[in-house]
Amino acid sequence: MNHGEERKKKINPKQRANVLSTITFFFSFDFLRKGFKQDITENDVYEVLPQFKASKVGDTLEKEFLTQRSQKDRVSSYRLLWSCYGRYYFLLGLVQLTMKMIMITILPKAQGKFISYFSPKTTLSKSDAVYYAVVVIGLNFAICTYNHNYRFLMTELGIKIKTAFCSLIYRKSLKLTTSSLSRNGIGKIVTLISKDVNSFENMVIFLNDMWISLIVLVVASCIMYSKIGVSALIGLLLLVLVVPLQVYLGKLTSDFRIKAAKATDERLQYCQETLSAIKLIKMYKWEDFFCQKILQARKEEMKKIKLFYFARSIFTELGTFIITLTWYILITTYTGLGNQLTAEIAFFLRECLRALRSPMTISIPLGILRSSELVASIRRIDTLLTDKELTKTVQRENKHVKPFIQMTNLAIKVGDCEVLEDVNLKLGVGVNIISGKIGGGKTALLQTIVEGLGYSGLERVGTISYASEEPWLFPSSIKQNILFGQQYNEKRYREVLRVCALDTDLGTFKKGDETIVDDRGRNLSKGQQVRINLARAVYNDSDIYLLDDCLSSLDVYLQEYVFTECVKNFLDNKVVVLVSNNRRFFNRSDNVFVVVDGSVKSVTVAELPETTIDDLMTDDNNVKTDTLESEKAEISETTRLLDQKPYQNIYHEKAKQGKVELGVYKKYLNFAGGLFIMSWVLLLYIATQTGLGYSEKSVSRWVNSQQNLATSPTNTTEYQQLLDNDRKQLNLYTLAIVLSAIFLTTRIFAYYSFAAKAASALHKCMTISVINATMKFFDVRYFGNILNRFAKDMYTIDELLPFNVDECLKFVFNFISAVVLIVSVNVYFLIPIVIFFVVLFFMRFFYIPTGRSIKRLDSATRSPVVGHLNATLEGLSTIRASGTESILKKEFDRHQDLHTSTIYMEQSASRFFAYALDLLCNFFIAVIIIRFLVYDKDTQAGSVGLAISQALSLPGRLQWGIRQWADLESHMTSVERVLEYTNIEKENRNGRLLENVSSFKISYKNVHLEYEKSKGHVLKSINFVIKPGEKVGIVGGTGAGKSSLISILFKLYQYEGSIIVNDIDIKLISLDSLRSNIVVISQDPVVFNGTIRSNIDPTGCYTDDEIWAAIDNANLKHLIPVLDCQIVDKGSNFSCGQKQVICLVRALVSKSRIVVLDEATANVDPETDIIISKIIKEGFVGCTVLLVAHKLTTILDFDKVMVIDKGEIVEFDAPDVLVQNENGVFCKMVAKAGLSR
Repeated sequence: MNHGEERKKKINPKQRANVLSTITFFFSFDFLRKGFKQDITENDVYEVLPQFKASKVGDTLEKEFLTQRSQKDRVSSYRLLWSCYGRYYFLLGLVQLTMKMIMITILPKAQGKFISYFSPKTTLSKSDAVYYAVVVIGLNFAICTYNHNYRFLMTELGIKIKTAFCSLIYRKSLKLTTSSLSRNGIGKIVTLISKDVNSFENMVIFLNDMWISLIVLVVASCIMYSKIGVSALIGLLLLVLVVPLQVYLGKLTSDFRIKAAKATDERLQYCQETLSAIKLIKMYKWEDFFCQKILQARKEEMKKIKLFYFARSIFTELGTFIITLTWYILITTYTGLGNQLTAEIAFFLRECLRALRSPMTISIPLGILRSSELVASIRRIDTLLTDKELTKTVQRENKHVKPFIQMTNLAIKVGDCEVLEDVNLKLGVGVNIISGKIGGGKTALLQTIVEGLGYSGLERVGTISYASEEPWLFPSSIKQNILFGQQYNEKRYREVLRVCALDTDLGTFKKGDETIVDDRGRNLSKGQQVRINLARAVYNDSDIYLLDDCLSSLDVYLQEYVFTECVKNFLDNKVVVLVSNNRRFFNRSDNVFVVVDGSVKSVTVAELPETTIDDLMTDDNNVKTDTLESEKAEISETTRLLDQKPYQNIYHEKAKQGKVELGVYKKYLNFAGGLFIMSWVLLLYIATQTGLGYSEKSVSRWVNSQQNLATSPTNTTEYQQLLDNDRKQLNLYTLAIVLSAIFLTTRIFAYYSFAAKAASALHKCMTISVINATMKFFDVRYFGNILNRFAKDMYTIDELLPFNVDECLKFVFNFISAVVLIVSVNVYFLIPIVIFFVVLFFMRFFYIPTGRSIKRLDSATRSPVVGHLNATLEGLSTIRASGTESILKKEFDRHQDLHTSTIYMEQSASRFFAYALDLLCNFFIAVIIIRFLVYDKDTQAGSVGLAISQALSLPGRLQWGIRQWADLESHMTSVERVLEYTNIEKENRNGRLLENVSSFKISYKNVHLEYEKSKGHVLKSINFVIKPGEKVGIVGGTGAGKSSLISILFKLYQYEGSIIVNDIDIKLISLDSLRSNIVVISQDPVVFNGTIRSNIDPTGCYTDDEIWAAIDNANLKHLIPVLDCQIVDKGSNFSCGQKQVICLVRALVSKSRIVVLDEATANVDPETDIIISKIIKEGFVGCTVLLVAHKLTTILDFDKVMVIDKGEIVEFDAPDVLVQNENGVFCKMVAKAGLSR
């Protein structure tokens, strides 16, 4: 939900701009001026234009989507595009075609005639030359203005289509069935919005240009044929043959890109798994294994990316070089057939081919590439759009009928597997408890009630509210997490805080319920997460409440208090369905149902199997009092970290300001191989451009030579010398073309090998650095922001930066070549060139600060869109149950509007800058043409043609080059961000080895722990000794310091004092040696994608026989059928209890002598709880065991019990001794739990 008040933004100046300001893009000037003075921030972003509002374009596209779906069996994105935008797009294409026809029919003729004026035998007068000069200059200015406005209209349309499809995809995601969501995957849906929709923007730019380019190619061919006759056929044949070759290369490039994308997805999956389980990975010393796993995936990815590099570069360079080669073939064929090559013909052909340069080098090749990407993206988008939607359960609204849930002969499936069959039950007003073994189908039963899932036989009367088993929290304030779009009712809100035991917790937070929650509630304890999740469900005033085992993670006091005050009292006269295996609740419930053997049975308490755990009741009043007193006394260790987060944009990352430092470029070069390798690459660029530039000069000389031959008597020595010179120029021209081709090919492979090495080295360095970072690094950063460096930033380094640098280098050498060629005609052209460069420098100096900061803001405003989508998909069941889809849809559109407005401002500013550049270039062209008109003596036509043709090429080159140069700095910010993660504090792995003995003694001496920027010590004066082989239970209120006590044993955080293991201070022991002798089982079971075997033993240290032996010894074989059973989507196909069993076997196989269990039995059924308790007692014989427990029965027969409160040890002794102290904390715990020794 949106946190804080929404600031009213300024109206976009485009809305108030007059016609002249709109055509010239001058409405962006004030924004550029502001960006020049200071960095652009989110507060400077204008209100989105009405026609681009996500709600408006999303509603339009969704309406068409629903219309087509009602009329056709299968909806197609192609039909959606045509219905909503096709006619307008095609109309713009017709306008573009008209302008292209005008340009190609008039400009080459006008330029050729003007150049012919300088030929010795010209028939043109001075007035004719002035006329053609005015036509050339005027047409260039007109084309310049038109082109930029056409491109901007295309950009606007692309933004509109992208925004509309993002909204449609989000809205569709809200309606997906559980199986559809699982089939598509959260990651895939996020990729659709963050990546695939970009194909629409690219398509808009190139699709019209593709078919227009083919028509232009035909028309240009006809014009050239009419000018030089049959000589044009060979050159034109080459152009025609190149088109299918480009189609093939485009498909090849697309195939390599798709393969690279699949490899990237696999690498990011490994990164995501590693980062989400980094604490466990460090505790098990698996850093090297997971690091190598990621790097191996990266190695395979780079193999495919390099093929993509080579294919794409050959694909694009072919179009550029083919124009040069075609011109060579046309003029050599023309002269070879006995014709004289005049300046008019040579540069007429040159201008025709220049008109084809954009179609052959950009429109057709990139159009083919973008079209193939669009086809692949639409295929993925259509898969989602046509997937099965949720069919709502029939819900009768009748105020005179009490709410109920009726299931009749209902079969429930998870995917293709039927977990429950022939379910017949009726749930009415009161507390209805559903119990059963792990993996039995309890959660699936509740999901069916929540969503309906298209099943018949389910009837529900009344509104519904749902609390999931795994708490779902989203980045916002605690208050917004509870309200969740509902109207604020002060009285109800305060009562909900009380019954969920949250009022005391909020009192310990500096900002109370305005405290910001991190990703997945990471800065809160598990108990706090669970109670906030429950409070959200309870605050919603519904008729039916579905509570999916959301009390098991709480300690015994909180369980009793919340059950009594919330479930029994506050939700009185409501239908409450509570999944629980806690026997203490059974007698106080109205109905108990047991899920067993694929069916649901109604039972009485007497029929339930006896257990040795949770079989006694407690006094409600005593529990309530004790809980409140305990909660008031405690201060959560995680709470101490809450004030570290700034109270601002939830996804805010502190970004560097100003330009990218030179050191970033130097480090990038070093990762690529250093200055020496780069020097060789630069020499290849110079050699290639020298060859191409010399070929241009050779043509000019050849044309002049042809003119001299035409005016010289044939039977003279001078004529023979001119003839020899003519042949020499042709040979030099041919040699220059051949050498250019060789150097170009060599340059492609050399440069992209250079770029691939840099990308690989940067990723490797960052991966090693992050995985080996201290836990402090992960505690103060959002998981999504870290993953963004491996995803978006590496994508920029892999696929955008290499081509960007290549274009910048080509621009530099092309521009230098053009200037040299112009100056070679007349040295006085240096004067306007110098003026041109000075103005250009100041224009770039004025634009770059804005371009840089708006690019950074583009990335910043994209994060909320992706973050909101990800959070929505993770909590979809809760969202549906609470009926807040429309609220979340509006919030998603609001995030989109901010990002859309940022993109529009970026495009407006860059278009204004590009238009100003083109105007400057056209003034420069005008100066050159006027110079030739004023001083028309002693100037050869070939030289005039060379100067004008090079000047005419400047606008396109300069505009493209400067924009690429501006993009270079923004892309280098990704290198800067990656380098930031290569230089972070790492764990010190050095130290001595710890002897591998049968048991270990552990001593804490005056240990203090304080988190960075916390308000005080989390642990204070901790002193205790655990003898070898002792089993110690650790108890205390939520957040008392239990987890911190365990964390420092693994050296996850720096602490004061000494921790001694077998007479050695662990500060002197190497991390690997220490952690290899300790095994941990956490409260939240962590599993990875793969098989059960790979989860139990990721590093492959143990044989299958050893793993099965551990399973047999633990009597868990009935829960683990085969080791090759696949675990997918973080174990979504297993229940929490089943995942916990896998983690338990992982600990048993390790045979470590120090065992740490952090509330490991919180999420399992009573039968599995007994098994685990038995394993703790029998499976870890001789081990030193530390067990953090909520259930006192688990530790009553332990050697010692440690009671922690507010970071201090208040009691530590044998349980028998502690219960003798009637005033002691532990004795009161046992008494209030109704337990006895």
